[in-house]
Amino acid sequence: MGFGLILPGFPFVAEKLGVPHWAGPMMLGLYAIGQFMATPFWGRYSDRFGRRPLLLGSIAGGMVGHLICAFAPNPYILGSGRLLTGLMGGNVAVAMAYAADISPPDQRAKTLGRVGAALSLGFIIGPVVGGLLGGADAASATLLWPGLAAASVCLMALCGAFFFLRESLPPEKRAGANRQSDPATLSGGFRQVLARPVLGPLLAVGFLAYLAMAAFETNFPFWAGDRFGWGPREIGLSFTYLAVLVVTTQGLLVGPLVKRFGEKRLLIAGLASYVIGLLVMTQSLFWGVMLFGITFTTTGSALYMTTVNSLVSKQAGESERGLVLGTFNTASWFGRALGPGMIALLGVAGLGRDAPLFAAALILLPCIAIVRGLRSRAAGVAGR
Repeated sequence: MGFGLILPGFPFVAEKLGVPHWAGPMMLGLYAIGQFMATPFWGRYSDRFGRRPLLLGSIAGGMVGHLICAFAPNPYILGSGRLLTGLMGGNVAVAMAYAADISPPDQRAKTLGRVGAALSLGFIIGPVVGGLLGGADAASATLLWPGLAAASVCLMALCGAFFFLRESLPPEKRAGANRQSDPATLSGGFRQVLARPVLGPLLAVGFLAYLAMAAFETNFPFWAGDRFGWGPREIGLSFTYLAVLVVTTQGLLVGPLVKRFGEKRLLIAGLASYVIGLLVMTQSLFWGVMLFGITFTTTGSALYMTTVNSLVSKQAGESERGLVLGTFNTASWFGRALGPGMIALLGVAGLGRDAPLFAAALILLPCIAIVRGLRSRAAGVAGR
């Protein structure tokens, strides 16, 4: 919810503080860069020290990051606040590991889907409230009230976690993680994960898929502003619509669909749906067509995120689940971190506002091919 509160007004405030239009997605993408940097450490050290202390510390750090954004007087302070919230946002791998800890393998996709739906539920409320607090248009955009609201949400989450969240990884299950030969380096984690026959290609899928998704999602506020003249309120409402779709898909549909079709087929369907949605959006002569395309991209994203995290978690033992999920999410967030730079290059090259959407669709095609190739090797773990 805190992330969603900040999002609608951020691009417009960045431009008011002097960030060039072409560099706006890169400033927004600092969150992804922070997640890329921090995710492997959050996941790995949660294997060693437990999930609860890492979650508490990261929530508190996110609160500080939102306060920095709220009072930022220049783009450098704003960028540092955005980067800090991304560093703290790397705790998603810890949250997913926590959910995997407390669910049996045959229920893991369903549990992770519910966790994703809970995250998206906050994203339903966040953007619409952030849009209302962030100003009626680009000229009146502000991050003061959205930032204060986001910090307040973090404070409530911190109190809730402190009083009600029990540790999911007891000390006796951490011993294996503490004895791992190379747990403290990023390269060591990647070597350990890449050695698995299924995980290596999945890391490539995670990188490419998030690179493509960043080309759409990070650019969307700027794309919609250019194409339809939208401001923070319209951006906030559109992200709320996206979140409703994600909650519905992850909370109600993923569990039954996984049982019927298996994680592999859903993963392919999700990627294909995202491609279709992107191509529809390039033909948006009015906002109704755009919403039709977003329906496909968002449903595909929800299917992808839940099934791929469930599949990856099944490749890891209890004492290394944070490491494996953290390393996978690092590869994914590396793609998301590079996405804004790709958008900027396409903009500087003068290829048009739809170029990032076409580029994202092309990047996702090899992901579908990789997943199809994995089907036989992963059948014993993840379904047909």
